[in-house]
Amino acid sequence: MVRPTCVSVFLSGLAMCLVATLAGVPVQAQGKPKDLKWTHAFDLACRKLGEDKFTEKTQKFGVEAFRDDNNDLGMYISQTGCIAVTNAGFANLNPPIKSAGPKWLTGLDLPARKAGEKTFTKETKVHAMEVFTDPNTSNWLYITEKGNIATTAAKKAAASGAGAPKWVHSVDLSVRKGGVREWKDAAKFGVEVYRDGNTGNLIFISNTGSIAITPETVTVKETKGDAKAPDWLHGLDLSCRRHDEKAFTKETRKFGVEVFNDTTTGHLIFICETGTITVAPAGKALKAPTVDVKEPRWTHGLNAKARAYGEKDFSDRTKVYGAEVFQDDNVGVTLYVCETGSISAAPK
Repeated sequence: MVRPTCVSVFLSGLAMCLVATLAGVPVQAQGKPKDLKWTHAFDLACRKLGEDKFTEKTQKFGVEAFRDDNNDLGMYISQTGCIAVTNAGFANLNPPIKSAGPKWLTGLDLPARKAGEKTFTKETKVHAMEVFTDPNTSNWLYITEKGNIATTAAKKAAASGAGAPKWVHSVDLSVRKGGVREWKDAAKFGVEVYRDGNTGNLIFISNTGSIAITPETVTVKETKGDAKAPDWLHGLDLSCRRHDEKAFTKETRKFGVEVFNDTTTGHLIFICETGTITVAPAGKALKAPTVDVKEPRWTHGLNAKARAYGEKDFSDRTKVYGAEVFQDDNVGVTLYVCETGSISAAPK
């Protein structure tokens, strides 16, 4: 459902009034959706901050890869219930595949400030992550020490892996809870943007440790002082059933998501009330705020199994996560939301 009514758009300092009808639960689509096709799986190691080398004690996360035959998108899901969607590399697979192992490139340590934190200090939280390629699909796959993942197509060969990431930009974003119209109690999150010279990607990271990656399509110059705040476009309510919840009801969890146009990077930033983020390329003719907001269009729901590291086979004890798929026709983006509050976007 769309949530904006009369709001004060604090980031731009402009008072706006939008009227939108509130929908109930998503309308069930006609026909039964196709099940996810499991394609392959990895165990990915990620060192904790300060852990110099990989050892037998380095933590590892199970990551499953699926193809969604409803739209031919690929979806990675970690054992923590973090999802990452890609429109590259999965359509022509013949699952299940004989998987080639992931290729490690480098490790990164990225500080991420809380909203309102003006400068980086020794108190700023630093998040450790590793960078891999999936040779089966030619996608980059980043994973953090919390098991958060992000993916994008590998459009060029990697550099040596020795380059340090360069900070280029930061924003503070506010997001309302699902079903809430007013901004007064909106949560605020800080988001940093780094250039990964090893891969040619931009890395977006929130102070919660959620990450999103995308190829740097335009050169982003380091911002100084008070950079232009992203334009708020519209807000969404995305209902997501638990894996054991067969139908949408009034009790189904609704996640509040705000959509911003970060003109500095040329990308949309979607932020969930949980502090998780995802990004997608922005169109050239977007007006802020969105005029005549269309409600998110639910297409189908999914259940995805995700084995923990060391769990060899799928079983009744394997963790299962529910997810829903929506189209945000306001910006031409497919949005996945998991019952954990993890979100991921793919261009239409």
